[in-house]
Amino acid sequence: MKGLTDKIRDILKKLEIKELPIPLEKVANLFSIKVIYYPSFPDHVSGIIINREGLLAIGINSDKPKVRQRFTLAHELGHFLLGHEIDEKIIEGIYDRPTDQEREANEFAAELLVPKDFLEKDIKEKLIVLKIPELARRYEVSEQAISVRLLETGLINQI
Repeated sequence: MKGLTDKIRDILKKLEIKELPIPLEKVANLFSIKVIYYPSFPDHVSGIIINREGLLAIGINSDKPKVRQRFTLAHELGHFLLGHEIDEKIIEGIYDRPTDQEREANEFAAELLVPKDFLEKDIKEKLIVLKIPELARRYEVSEQAISVRLLETGLINQI
């Protein structure tokens, strides 16, 4: 999804982000999106995005593991930045509905959390053998997420 890569590349350039992990709250701030970590969501809810009366906010279930919180925040940013319609609220995690918008938001999250440019550079410049757990820690994502990203980018055989 080239347009997506370019969009994220532009955001990272505008914010002068050159280091990992990607500071997601800085991205949210660029678009005046308030991020609220909330411990009292039902267990099946990872996060929500709300656009009500001029308030644009993302709520994150703070009881989830940090890597899940980061993915959820990136996913919700994706809904907003991809122009998905945000009614009063979109609640994530209640239904297993792989809609086009959910898939797009997941692709956005993957590219934002693990930009292909950064991943290619890490693999190309490796001074030591990179392993999936090390890459996951570096990008602050789950081992599953980094594995999927390596497969999606075709870089799996280079580590």
